[in-house]
Amino acid sequence: MKIDFIPIDFTNMNDCAILAKWFNDPEISYLITPNFYQGPLGYVSPDYVSQLNVYTKYEKHAFFIVCDNYIIGDVNILDHPDFLLKKDNLSCWLGITIGEKAYQGLGVGKEAMRFIEKYAKDLGYERMELGVFEFNQKAIQFYKDLGYTQIGKIPRFTFYNGRWYDDIRFEKYL
Repeated sequence: MKIDFIPIDFTNMNDCAILAKWFNDPEISYLITPNFYQGPLGYVSPDYVSQLNVYTKYEKHAFFIVCDNYIIGDVNILDHPDFLLKKDNLSCWLGITIGEKAYQGLGVGKEAMRFIEKYAKDLGYERMELGVFEFNQKAIQFYKDLGYTQIGKIPRFTFYNGRWYDDIRFEKYL
């Protein structure tokens, strides 16, 4: 399997439509989007994806994960956003989604993590932080296996399947 990483253009509605598809997939959306209300997550349009990322106060470096010329996910970092638990000028926030279910569990995520960690280090970041909803045990184990350590949690952060769950925060020094 050949894996490539291509920059995402948030002004391109085709790129945003690919991302919106995953935000609207009920099997994936609750893993990547916090739900702050006791109801279903709302519809995410390509235009909303564009606006959210074009007009942001954080610098974002985002890439599609491409397997054998097919876009299957995305990986990104944000430049030291204010929601980091450890605030400094040398940390970034990590986001990753393997949106195409057929590609989950094949090692693509590990390759994407190697790519984005190197990319972040080359930009001068020394630390990455991320959040995982406590019900996503598969992702928690994935990050632990890659050397990420838990640094805290935000209680009752997201509503899923009839109850509130914590957001578990992890970090890794590059």
